Amino acid sequence: MPEPPRLAEQLLLRLVGGRDGQVIAGDLAESYEERGGGVLWYWGQVLSCILVRLSPHRRLIPDLNYDVHHAFRLIRRNPGYAFAAVLCLALGIGINTTVFSVLDGMFLRGLPLPDPGRIVTLDRDGAAPCSISEYFELRRTVKSLVKPVAVMARNTYLDVGPANEPVYIETVMANYADLLQAKPRIGRWFAPSDEQPHGGLPVVISDRLWQRYFQRESNVLGRTIRLEGQIYTIIGVARPEFRGVSSPLSIDAWVPLASFPMNRADFDSTTDKAGPDVSVISRLAPDATLQQARAEIAVFDSHIRARSKDDPRLKPALTVEPVLGFVSRRARRSLAPLALLLAGVVGIVLLIACVNVANLLLARAALRQREMAVRLSLGATRGRLIRQTLAEGLVLAAGGAVLGLIAGFWTNQALSAWLPTSFPQAALRTVFLEINWRVAALTAAISLLSALLFSLAPAFETARTECTPALKGEGAGSSQRALRRRDLYAAAQVALSLVLLVSAGLLLRALDRAASIDPGFATARRIYVRLFTPGRDFTPEASTQLFTRLVESARQLPGVQDATLSFALLGFGDRNCASTAPTAPTRKLHINVVEPNYFHMMQVPLVRGAGFRPEGHPESILPVVVNETMARTWWPGQDAVGQPIWFGCESEHQRLAGRVIGVARDSKYQALDEDPLPLYYVSTRQFWWNGYLALIVETRGEPREIIEPLLALARTGGRNLRIGEVNTLESVVSLSLWYTRFYASLLGLFAALAIVLSTIGLYSVVAYSVAQRTREIGIRMAMGARRADVQWMVLSRALRLTAFGIGAGLLLSAAATRLLRHFLHGLSPLDPVTFTAAALAWIAISMLASYVPSLRATRVDPTVALRYE
Repeated sequence: MPEPPRLAEQLLLRLVGGRDGQVIAGDLAESYEERGGGVLWYWGQVLSCILVRLSPHRRLIPDLNYDVHHAFRLIRRNPGYAFAAVLCLALGIGINTTVFSVLDGMFLRGLPLPDPGRIVTLDRDGAAPCSISEYFELRRTVKSLVKPVAVMARNTYLDVGPANEPVYIETVMANYADLLQAKPRIGRWFAPSDEQPHGGLPVVISDRLWQRYFQRESNVLGRTIRLEGQIYTIIGVARPEFRGVSSPLSIDAWVPLASFPMNRADFDSTTDKAGPDVSVISRLAPDATLQQARAEIAVFDSHIRARSKDDPRLKPALTVEPVLGFVSRRARRSLAPLALLLAGVVGIVLLIACVNVANLLLARAALRQREMAVRLSLGATRGRLIRQTLAEGLVLAAGGAVLGLIAGFWTNQALSAWLPTSFPQAALRTVFLEINWRVAALTAAISLLSALLFSLAPAFETARTECTPALKGEGAGSSQRALRRRDLYAAAQVALSLVLLVSAGLLLRALDRAASIDPGFATARRIYVRLFTPGRDFTPEASTQLFTRLVESARQLPGVQDATLSFALLGFGDRNCASTAPTAPTRKLHINVVEPNYFHMMQVPLVRGAGFRPEGHPESILPVVVNETMARTWWPGQDAVGQPIWFGCESEHQRLAGRVIGVARDSKYQALDEDPLPLYYVSTRQFWWNGYLALIVETRGEPREIIEPLLALARTGGRNLRIGEVNTLESVVSLSLWYTRFYASLLGLFAALAIVLSTIGLYSVVAYSVAQRTREIGIRMAMGARRADVQWMVLSRALRLTAFGIGAGLLLSAAATRLLRHFLHGLSPLDPVTFTAAALAWIAISMLASYVPSLRATRVDPTVALRYE
């Protein structure tokens, strides 16, 4: 039987000593025998026991348990203050939990798949990283990635029976689901046989599509839908949590990449074309690291660049990134300002909540001075008192964290329903918020930080208690010191909440200002339906004939005054190359293709020249109408009418010649708050663009009453005519400001929450002050002070605190609101009206918050107050 090292055993018995040493030595001897030796292991165990024995913190855990139990006893004795503190913390922690859940989905959350940490994507600064031919080369040469999958996210039109709507799909390689280890809800994913260019046409649909069009019927497999004019057979349904790998887009269906009409030629083995650009997603090889994959991809990228030196597509470097949050780097970059704003705002709300709880604990510390003095007299150390106060704060923070997680869950459900309706883009209308381990860990960290923030000041105030004055009831100096600190906290709350109030006020003022901007075209009683004629199903001539028939038929509908066509609507448009000479460099210009009566019906006046003729222009040169900005910038000091213009990005021999026949007044093109942009118009009768046109109808009454007749008319165009959104022009103008409205809604919500918390804090300070000055108030009233004088004494204290907070808050707001300049539509970040209104609002709030304590002060009975202690 092996014996343990004698020296180690003697050290253990001597330094630990007593029965503890003997028990530990016996247990180690048994373990040593079972292990069959292990000198180093034994020495390690002995040294650990000795270090624990000699550590000055060996009583930490038992003491901490005692402090926590003591905190629970105190809370049971005073449940009212504990409930108020936990509620304040729950609001602050809960809103932080919800916001972090949003940010987690944007930047940190992996795909809902097995081992998501090893799923990576290739990236070229947010653009598609390579062509299809380069993708096949990457599959052959890069060994650190397991069978990379090419993915193309596309917007298309889905037909299920009579329904026709725009959707987003992913065209993918056959090993897509195998690589991701994605299991279908029913049916199957794609097999290698589905990848042939001339094979079958299978499709996997999303759970949302299954619910919307097939009511979750189990016999959905084998049924058909139409995408891009082709009949696809449903072979499977994806799980509800799986939304594809193209976030923030919400994918509704998946089809094999080779079966999509635009891709078939690119998968023919005889083609020499590079093919369209694709996204690439993969898993790291079992023995590969992310750094190794990046190094191998860098070598691959250098070979591509050497082969195509002048290709601007290859200018950004090809990188390998883990798939976290929104896959698109551009989307993450564009959302970074929103993330910073949300993090800053909820941080302010949490700070206000912590200050509220600190005020409550300071009030309790003042009331417990005599108790603390007694404990100090009986031998308690000041460090022990600090630790017990911190333990009380920890218990309150834990309660706030639990309620905060519950509140965060409810808020997540509400946000998941509200956020999609605030996004005008259909691609972003699936928002999925969840409380996972990262969110829970952050909640725990926030709780600990909160406990530290709101417990430090009361803890040190407790430690500064002086025994003799407190036991004699002479702790006025300490009480006054705590009261001054509470005043400072209340003013800080006012300052912080004023920053949010001013920011929300600026955005609301900017919305009101932008809403009054003239878009440059009529919107009242006008509604439109977006139509699209795919190039595979319609020739340009057939499309023109169809649109001409539809607009003429629309004019005959009951309740319709006039109808026209337009390619561009506010926020929807395109650009084309143009130049002033056939050999001159081209510039990108915004384009609108319109029916000849567009200017009359949309009330866009022609300031010079003439518009388009319904019968067309006999001359071979394309007639063009330009807006005032284009006329002024392209032909400064000249009359634009009659000037030649050439269109197209091709060589001079392929450009289309045009001539300016009129100048129209400027109108908005992309957003209501934009500066005027150069824009030109061409006629639908003489120019073909891309098959997208909006049929706009001017009604005599309520526009929405014409929706059904308008859709019925559009359906007469046949099944190949794609029918998109239907909306009023007034709604389109309003939607152009959605991002400002979104920010204003969020800031307004957080500002309201901050004001509520700050009002509670101000009320508690004033009420506590009245309670502390009860004797003084009684003396004043006994000596003849009027009730109005007493009431003003209380109100003036609240006004002084508010004035101090407003002064600091205005300075902070002047610095913070500069970050909102992009959303203010020409309004100054230092707008005096908003700053003044916010300050006056807080003065009114402070008067309301202090009114009840002031009323209570006027009801003090002098006889009772003179006996008050």
